[in-house]
Amino acid sequence: MRHLFLINPAAGKHLDVAGITEEIRALMAERGEPWEVMVTRAPGEAEALSRMWARQCREEGQVYALGGDGTLNEVVNGVAGQDQVAVGCCPLGSGNDFVKLFGQSSWRFRDLSALVTAQPHTLDLIECNGRLALNICSVGFDARIGLGMVDYKRLPLVSGRGAYLISLAVNTVRGIHRPYELELDGERFSGDFTLICACNGQWYGGSFHPSPDAVPDDGLLDFVIVKGVSRFTVASLVSKYATGKGKDYPALITVRRGRCLKVKCDRKSMINLDGERIDADSLSFAVSAKKIRFLVPQGAGWNGMKA
Repeated sequence: MRHLFLINPAAGKHLDVAGITEEIRALMAERGEPWEVMVTRAPGEAEALSRMWARQCREEGQVYALGGDGTLNEVVNGVAGQDQVAVGCCPLGSGNDFVKLFGQSSWRFRDLSALVTAQPHTLDLIECNGRLALNICSVGFDARIGLGMVDYKRLPLVSGRGAYLISLAVNTVRGIHRPYELELDGERFSGDFTLICACNGQWYGGSFHPSPDAVPDDGLLDFVIVKGVSRFTVASLVSKYATGKGKDYPALITVRRGRCLKVKCDRKSMINLDGERIDADSLSFAVSAKKIRFLVPQGAGWNGMKA
């Protein structure tokens, strides 16, 4: 068994790379198996490094993403299709949304000794316009706010919370809903929608929980589609969406399970893939033919997870 630990020092705050490396060194000294640590320096490096390493791995291997959801997304895109390599996640970012699926047992992913000895569990992936995502993808009001924050974070004296509030205000003024043409597993419909979400996991955006029934190994995605609403009602509607109560409001929020949702936008739009951004005027959220072997520490699991 070979091991690669990919550390993203930009994840979270004040990440102690030297301390983490020393912890890994002590842990692996007891195992007597080949291992290495790589530290990423720029966006895209975790994907490139994990892809190169996985392609060169001729035996069983494990790649650990030590960072946030963005780091995990890059490693998933790098390793998917290399079935001899499993992916582990040590959540050191600010959001760590995917592992929230595991509820109160999610803390076990921070234990490197438990992660190294974890068993792989085969999970589905979302494919969108040639990219892969493990957790949640979306297009619409939420994506414009969340992805648009990046521009405002660059402003002097603007905090993360401040960037969110600026992006929220700007996008509210620009318009909450837009026209879309949708096709869900062959069924076509169109109209004005606030946001469209495809869920393999359950949480995103730090505290949004739109898909409490989603499980990442059932071969299906949970689609949550919020109809167009006014500026005066969007706050209350989004709060229902964010707390997973969409099924209680079928007139405004559609919750469906399926394999592929095609979306045609009226303009080039921001698309959220596990917090990463791509831009397109048409897209599809589909269950990928590729899977990922995801390391689940002993004692961890989501509600109803099969052994």
